[in-house]
Amino acid sequence: MLPAMLRILLAVTLAPALWPAAAQEAAPARPLFAAEIRTGARWDPGRPPQEQPYFREHSQNLQRLRAAGHLVMGARYGEVGLVVLAAATEAEARAMMDADPAMQAQTFRYTLHPFNVFYGGTLEPRPRPAAGLEIREAEAAPAGARSAEPPGR
Repeated sequence: MLPAMLRILLAVTLAPALWPAAAQEAAPARPLFAAEIRTGARWDPGRPPQEQPYFREHSQNLQRLRAAGHLVMGARYGEVGLVVLAAATEAEARAMMDADPAMQAQTFRYTLHPFNVFYGGTLEPRPRPAAGLEIREAEAAPAGARSAEPPGR
């Protein structure tokens, strides 16, 4: 039989491997902030997005924020971009957005809002519709018809 001290040492050593969740304390969730992104004063309506000043640098900044664990989600609706950022404070979230070269160049502008999730779920990227082929459910279905599928499926 093993001495008591050796049993305790083995238990403490093996516990994290056997019960990894018990070995880690839950990290406190950082607050979330939604940044709505719109075209800025220097946006050229005659040029496609990828040809706008600092558009490539804007994309690289979003990739950097994602790699650092700050970019929770990015999406577009209509003519508005939306990014959800995890940051310790509103000032930190603003600093992240202000560091974006396209914001500095006024290609884009943003408004920042606290983002509070009241109904959790998951979002997965979906294929983009071909340009000009966006179909809205109300246009696709006959008047008064309802789909059994949730919108967007």
